[in-house]
Amino acid sequence: MHVLDVNQMIQLFVNAFELVLIFATLCAALELTFPAYRYSFASYVRGVRNWIIRLGFGAFVWHLFAVSLGWLGVKPLVTINFGTLLHSDNAIINTGLAVLSGVLVAIVGDFFYYWMHRAQHAVPLLWRMHATHHSIRELTAWNCHHHISEPLVYAALVALPLRLFHFESGVVPVVAMTLITFQAHLSHSSTRINLGPLRYIIGDNKFHRIHHSLEAHHRRRNYGFFTTIWDTVFRTAYWPSKNEWPEVGLRDQPEPLTARDYVMFPFDRHRWQRPKVGSGVEAGD
Repeated sequence: MHVLDVNQMIQLFVNAFELVLIFATLCAALELTFPAYRYSFASYVRGVRNWIIRLGFGAFVWHLFAVSLGWLGVKPLVTINFGTLLHSDNAIINTGLAVLSGVLVAIVGDFFYYWMHRAQHAVPLLWRMHATHHSIRELTAWNCHHHISEPLVYAALVALPLRLFHFESGVVPVVAMTLITFQAHLSHSSTRINLGPLRYIIGDNKFHRIHHSLEAHHRRRNYGFFTTIWDTVFRTAYWPSKNEWPEVGLRDQPEPLTARDYVMFPFDRHRWQRPKVGSGVEAGD
C-alpha cells in the first residue's frame, strides 16, 4: 500500500459519502414528515458542505491509519469467527444472524467510543475539537458533523483498540458500518420518529438529544452512541420522558456558519480566550 494512494483515498471518500447520503437523506425525509423541530434550509446546506469537508479529510486520515498499521505490524490479539459461531443452513436465519453479528460488533466498538466520548468532555484539548459538534443549534440528520480533527481521536482511541480484535466474516464489518452510519444520522435527527422501548438497548434521537441539551440537569449524560448499554452499566443514562425534546447547542459558543469557522473552530483564539461557564467540559460544569 502506497503512503499516499490518491485513488484509494477517493474510493474511501466515495464509499463513506454514499452511506451518509442514503441515511442522512432518509432521516431528513422523516424530519420533514414528522418533525419535532423545524430548522432552516440553510442548516441542511451547511451540513452537506461540512460533511464533504469532514469526509474528505477523514479519507486521508483513515488511509494513513491503515498504512501505519501495516508499517508497525499491528496484529490482532483475538480472532472471533462469527461465521462459525453464528451460522445456519437456513438462508433467512443466516441473514438475521449476520445482522446480529454486526450489532454485536457495534456494541463492542461502542464500549471504546463511550470512554473516548467521556474523555472528549473532560480533557480541554479534546473538548475544543468536540465542541464544534455540540455548538450546533439546528441539529438535524444532515447538520450533525464533527470537527475534521476528530478522526484522529477515533483512530487512536477506538479504531486502534478494535484492531486488536479480528472478526472472521466478510459480512460483519459491512453490516456493522452500515448500522453505525444509520445510527449517526438517526440519533441526531429532529424527527418525532424514534425507537421507543428499543431505546433501552439501541440509542436513538430522543436519547442522544439529551446529551446535546442546553439544560443543566442533562449534563454528563448519555455518552453512548450505538447502544445505551454502557450508559446503563456506568450509570450515566438519562431516560427522556415522552415529551422531553430540549433545545440544544452551547450557550457560550455560536454554531460555525462558514466553512472557515467550521475548520478553525478549535483554534479560534477569540472563542477560547478564557474558561466560560457551561462550556461542556466536566471540570467547568
